[in-house]
Amino acid sequence: MNTQAPAPTVWWLIWATITAAFFVAVGIFEATAIRTAALPWTAVVVLPLFIASAFLRFGLLPRVTAPPRKFSFFILGLAFAESGGFLALILGSAWKTPLAAAALVLMIVHVPAFIRRD
Repeated sequence: MNTQAPAPTVWWLIWATITAAFFVAVGIFEATAIRTAALPWTAVVVLPLFIASAFLRFGLLPRVTAPPRKFSFFILGLAFAESGGFLALILGSAWKTPLAAAALVLMIVHVPAFIRRD
């Protein structure tokens, strides 16, 4: 069992790649006006993912001390934020843009500035 987390560079690369990929996806969806399903209950599907992401970032990450566990929660929080954003883009609705913006904010608050090398 690995008891070490990846180097800080890996954390930053993962965060930057996932966040940049979502920026590109939002740009593609907005620039090409891709038609989506426009389901009215998109927010109901997406909000639990955003709440889970925020809880991981602000509730668990500050308290966890084991580096591998902290890395797992970091990746999971990013994944929840990004998946909620993609669902908002794909399912579409009048809330598509605000939900995508919320996903971007949640990804940005996951910036790995909280890691330190012990």
